[in-house]
Amino acid sequence: MVALLLVVAAPAPLAAQPLTVSAASSLADVIADAGRAWQAAGGTGITVNAGGSNVLARQVAAGARVDVFVSADRAQMDVAAKSGRLVDASIRDLLSNTIVVIVPGRTQVKALTPQDLATPRIRRIALANPDSVPAGVYARQWLERIGLWSAVASRVVPTLTVRSALAAVRAGRADAGVVFATDARTAPEVTVVYAVPAADAPGIRYPVAVVRGPREADAARFVQFLFSPEAKAVFETAGFQHLGS
Repeated sequence: MVALLLVVAAPAPLAAQPLTVSAASSLADVIADAGRAWQAAGGTGITVNAGGSNVLARQVAAGARVDVFVSADRAQMDVAAKSGRLVDASIRDLLSNTIVVIVPGRTQVKALTPQDLATPRIRRIALANPDSVPAGVYARQWLERIGLWSAVASRVVPTLTVRSALAAVRAGRADAGVVFATDARTAPEVTVVYAVPAADAPGIRYPVAVVRGPREADAARFVQFLFSPEAKAVFETAGFQHLGS
């Protein structure tokens, strides 16, 4: 009889396992870049779980394994906080952004007024869901402020995330879209035809928080790194405004 030797590998120590960072879809690339900078500085790796902030907030509240949550607005951070899963003292505003109007392709049209969105030439306007996804909520607030929401609401094509709205415009499935400026920068196939002035735009804030659990200490160190000069350089290179020091 041949004896079989079963070798069971011991699980990696918890501190050596990647942190799970749930981040708004507009942060998918830049958070990964910040994670690489963090790892180069001696930190553990990270796994990015990107999606609509509203979906991520529900995941946190439902008990999903998450160590750090970065939302694209405070409303969804509040949803997660009400579940009791966040370290309340860790919640801080990390970044800001701006919103822009985009159209498909490298068009000859280099400018467009908000009022043009209400003309027959614009039949479909892609937005992240304006009822729940931060980028869409910000877009709706802007259009309400300038008195255009009622005129364009029937043309809005709601999407699950801001990246989905960007993809719809890129593919020509919408005549225009309102997205974060940082997302527009990632897609050379679209043209920014209007940048929303700060005076007209809602205050855009990305808060970050540590999620309660066995990795709180590691998560807190990563969050602290996100406010460092090294992380600031990463975020600003991607077009975000860094709110830390």
